[in-house]
Amino acid sequence: MPTSGWYEYYVVDPDTRARSLALAVYKPCDAFPEHAVHECALLRDQIARNKGRLPVEWLDDLLREQLGTLYGLLPHGFSVAAFLFLILRAQEDAPVVDDGPEGERFRATAPEEPLRRAVAEAMDAHGFQPRRHVDPILDQVLFYVATGRFVRPWSHFARTWSVLKWLQYLTQRTRRNEMGLTAGRVKSPRHVSLVARFFIHCDPVDPFSINRLSIKLCDPDPSSLLDDPEDTHSGYRD
Repeated sequence: MPTSGWYEYYVVDPDTRARSLALAVYKPCDAFPEHAVHECALLRDQIARNKGRLPVEWLDDLLREQLGTLYGLLPHGFSVAAFLFLILRAQEDAPVVDDGPEGERFRATAPEEPLRRAVAEAMDAHGFQPRRHVDPILDQVLFYVATGRFVRPWSHFARTWSVLKWLQYLTQRTRRNEMGLTAGRVKSPRHVSLVARFFIHCDPVDPFSINRLSIKLCDPDPSSLLDDPEDTHSGYRD
């Protein structure tokens, strides 16, 4: 039976330990505790592979350029949280391939299509850098950012859409809202099976550098689903 979930991304102040909500998204189906923990593990792996420093400036520069004065109204830590959201969307977007060594599963970039060709041509025409990234997931995130800069700029949607809905659209092939994590809601829907809270611990000097990512699983009340009321760092425990 499909279950829906509400994912909240909090940025933790390294000095005061205060938590501020940077972004929240809706997952329309398959919002099981083990899936949320798996997604947290995917993000941790991506962070570890990049030694804690993801290229958040790709998205932050896009937001500064496209939003203008609206950029100053974004929640604290929005760029970091939204970048993690884009990573998970890229994970959903890329097909799974089983041809790796010893049957290892890995993600492959999506096939060529009109939108991808249009973005690639615009990147070439404007000398956009970087053009590609060796990591297929980050390469897909780069594609989302380039889409927002060249093919689906904020100015085309500013009068009718929210920033969150525009951000969501950058990850979609069509205007139809595909299944998966969905930005664009202001508050949690009335009926969800799971609330997953991600806590992003950023470096006190570099706000785009993530020292640690933890998760807390809650029911809709929301009360913790775990015995330990503190944030979990090792994942879901039965």
